Amino acid sequence: MKRQVVFWAFGAAAVLVAIFVIAKTKLPWIEPISPTAVLRKIIQPGVTFVDVAREAGIATGTANQLLKSAKVKYDLARIVSGRELAFVFDNLTGEVQGMVYNIDSDNRLMVNKTETDWDAELEKIPYEIKEKEVSGTIETSLFAAMNSRGLDDRLTLALAETFAWQIDFAADIRKGDSFKVIYEDRYLDGKYVMPGKILAAEFVNDGAAFRGFYFGGTAATKAGLPAVVLTKAGYYDETGNSLQKVFLKSPLQYKYISSGFSYGRLNPITKKIAPHRGIDYAANYDTPAVSIGDGTVVQAGWNGPYGISVLVRHNETYSSRYGHFQSLARSIKVGAKVKQGQVVGYVGATGEATGPHLHFEIHKFGALVDPFKVAVPPGEPVADADRAEFEKIVKSFSERLVK
Repeated sequence: MKRQVVFWAFGAAAVLVAIFVIAKTKLPWIEPISPTAVLRKIIQPGVTFVDVAREAGIATGTANQLLKSAKVKYDLARIVSGRELAFVFDNLTGEVQGMVYNIDSDNRLMVNKTETDWDAELEKIPYEIKEKEVSGTIETSLFAAMNSRGLDDRLTLALAETFAWQIDFAADIRKGDSFKVIYEDRYLDGKYVMPGKILAAEFVNDGAAFRGFYFGGTAATKAGLPAVVLTKAGYYDETGNSLQKVFLKSPLQYKYISSGFSYGRLNPITKKIAPHRGIDYAANYDTPAVSIGDGTVVQAGWNGPYGISVLVRHNETYSSRYGHFQSLARSIKVGAKVKQGQVVGYVGATGEATGPHLHFEIHKFGALVDPFKVAVPPGEPVADADRAEFEKIVKSFSERLVK
């Protein structure tokens, strides 16, 4: 009998020890099941939010509720193809609990289910930012130099855009040109997502050095009055002058200039000598072309010899025309407001064209002028009230650019 009691006591102790060990040890087969699951859908061209939601298994009624609830913060009718919609489902009931849509690279829309309805909020994407720097010398092109260092193409484009008003990166680049860039990389959940802002950069082109410093801008307020922007966020040189000018130097990334501004050119279609008061940029089909400045679209669509074209009125003095498009960009129509650098169409060969290219014109007081001879005024400089803060930035990054 004693022996049985001893064995029983020993067995009970062993079970207690085992329970203790299991409680303290995270074993893979007893990990709790996540209460939610995330389904990610890439938005395809021509589809609506309801289409994407239905494809994700969400009832049309629920999808319409999401659409209506989100509209107070963001209209999901404006979703962009190629971006991602993420739906969150309850793992037990299978019901949708919310959704996330990245509106752009900085902001996202969050819609979450509440006890009675849906709650929509806009928030900044919570990136982890890491500051980095890179330098190099060009042998053939900026893209080749950046690619050889394993850098993101989006950083290359951002650098080209920073100095787009000083350098034509398709025509002005020389072997031996050099660059140095101090920039941000963005990470989410420990994974690299994309490059962030360029903080400071130097580009030496044909012996001439150009520098740019990012300044976030400021706003001054008085009690009871709205904020007044003193300096716009953007890139400025060491003296505080804006790198951005009223017009971009060129409206697209092109192969070469196939025809320049001339008062007597042999027309390749009519075989007659006639004026060609514009610039022809040879480029691949579907290459995006952008508006060289802010303005209003005053013509969009078929336009005789120009084929599918767009005319943008920038101010009382200047307008610019873009011709032979294969198609217009979404939302480009008469009366539409466009921003500098906004895509207005895609290269084609419509109208009187022998191959894919962009015909580009600048009109001054209604008369056609040579785009390469237009004196473009700069943007607004850093405001006096912001000078002290801006100079701190310049001093900090200047020392790193020369190292």
